[in-house]
This record gives sequence, C-alpha cells and structure tokens, in this order.
Amino acid sequence: MVRKLCLLLVLLFSFSGLTFLPAQTAKPDSDLQAMRSDVQRMRVILNQMRTNLAFVDNTQSPLKHQFELETDMWQVMLDQMDRRITAMEGSHPQK
Repeated sequence: MVRKLCLLLVLLFSFSGLTFLPAQTAKPDSDLQAMRSDVQRMRVILNQMRTNLAFVDNTQSPLKHQFELETDMWQVMLDQMDRRITAMEGSHPQK
C-alpha cells in the first residue's frame, strides 16, 4: 500500500512540472500544426512516464506491469498519429 502511495506521489509531482505549448492560431495548416504540437507534448509525457517507471521496484508486480502496458499503448497511439501526420503532409504540401 505504501509503495502504491509513493508511486502515485511520484507521478503527481512529475505531472505538476509540465509546461504546455501554446495552441496554434488559425492557419491554413492549423490542423496539421495542432497535431504536431499534440504529438510533441505527448512524447514528453510518455518519456516522463517511462522515467518514473524506472523508479518502480525491480520485481514484476501487477502494478508495474500495468504501467508498462500503458506506456506501450501510448507508444502505439503516437506511432499512429505520426502516420496520420505523414499522410496529411502528403495530401496537403506545405508552402
């Protein structure tokens, strides 16, 4: 129980230090720019999650495994978003 509480505190403190990029204003490629910005922010958060996971006890607990699965899931989502960005760039060449 104490481990779970400590882990939650570490996660809370790591998220409290996040800074977010300002939203893009209306441009012809605003959707593409917004998606790039979202992916960049999500990668920062994913890296922080993986860093925090490194501090979890080395034994393979269900809680640690759950965090590993969640980071893997976010990696899949970011890869999918990268493919979408590439497809959007191909259909709308930048000026």
